[in-house]
Parts: sequence; C-alpha cells; structure tokens
Amino acid sequence: MTDSPCFMLRRLLGKELALLLLAFLSMYAGTALAGLEDENLLQPLPDHFKIANQDGNKRMSLTEMVPKDESVDDWSTMVTTQIYYGAKDVSFDDYRSDMGQRWKAACDTAESASVKDGDENGYAFQLWVQSCHFNDAKRKPEITWFKMIKGHDSAYVVQVAFHHEPSKDEITQWMTYLGKIGVCDSRLKGQECTRGAKP
Repeated sequence: MTDSPCFMLRRLLGKELALLLLAFLSMYAGTALAGLEDENLLQPLPDHFKIANQDGNKRMSLTEMVPKDESVDDWSTMVTTQIYYGAKDVSFDDYRSDMGQRWKAACDTAESASVKDGDENGYAFQLWVQSCHFNDAKRKPEITWFKMIKGHDSAYVVQVAFHHEPSKDEITQWMTYLGKIGVCDSRLKGQECTRGAKP
C-alpha cells in the first residue's frame, strides 16, 4: 500500500468535484457573520496556513489547508473540511465506521478513539481521533482528529491530520482550534449568525 488516508480521499473525490468558494474561512467579524444567510459553517483559516486545494459539487465540498511553505503532496499538518450538502440525517456511527474501514484497508495498524461529544449552538457534534501506522519505518504515520457536526441542512466534517506523532502542545493548540468551529443558521432563533456565534 502506497497511499495515505488523506491521499486516498483526494483520489476518490478526484475530478468529480468542482471549485468550492469557502467564504466562511475569512469571516471573523460579527458584521460579516450577521450578513450570512441560512445555515453556515464558521471556520477560521489557521494562522500561517493557506488553502491548498478546493473542490466541490452539488453533493459535497472539499477544502485542504496546509502550512504556507508546504503542499497537499508534502505536508506535516493538514486541515481538511468536508461539507455533505443535504446529508442532515447522516449517522455519526455510520460515518465513523466507514472512515475506520477505509483506514484499516490503507494502514497496517489503524485505531480509533472517542474524544468528546455533545451539543454546540444547538447542533450535535462528535470529536474522535484515528491513527494509521505502517510496518515500514520509512512510511510516515498519520494521526487525525475529526470533528463532525450534524446541521439541519448538511453535515460538516473538519479533520486535523499530522504526518508525525503530535506533541502535547500541538494537541492542545489544535483542540482549541476545533473548539472554535461551529455552525449557525440565520433562520433559527438562538442559532443565528451573530457576534455570539463561533468563531
């Protein structure tokens, strides 16, 4: 096996997807949030990162972010955002099980562990970590934290992946980042896209 889980994901999506414009990545100010309509994922672009790849179609979208001096083919840390349009009834367990099976097929050793679940701004979410290791010491491991949010219109998955064993400081940094990511909806009272919404 020569493909990492992230590479496999990009290959599976391939040319079926078209360009996605992720305006939410630059929405920091409350005035910008107030201008949003319907349901939106609120996600800041990580410091010192760039958007390295964007694809999308009517069913889903994919955005990959890496450090400014890296690429999607050679990275140390990658943030991946997927939006599944209309998939409001998707099951956490089904998605996580599917990802687990993909990793087991790609890795010599694949493990998964729950981190946190709950409700943020009226939206259910789950956070878990998956690891991929290879018997060949020359092959980089992949350790990925997943945050999945079930919206009323769509499902949202943000991944933070490492091609190394992350330090405690890195884990703390990126758990804080994932905690800033949320969903809002201008149509629903208490879930509006206002100054109180994340990030």
